[in-house]
Amino acid sequence: MLDDFLRDDDTESFLNEIQETPTLTQTEEDEVGFLGMTPLQRFIISIMFFFMVLIIGAFCLLITGSIAIPLG
Repeated sequence: MLDDFLRDDDTESFLNEIQETPTLTQTEEDEVGFLGMTPLQRFIISIMFFFMVLIIGAFCLLITGSIAIPLG
């Protein structure tokens, strides 16, 4: 079994494949950004996420009784 790994023809064919692979070239493309969004869109999403966390956190504090709404 180990002798199969040491055969010369397999090693040479593997080395030939490595040498034959084309090199990658970088092309000039428009920068898409994170998830394809513009900076303004990312800002709006982050603000929406902030308010969702704020509202859900306040709701959880009200449910558990850690804070109470003063009703006069």
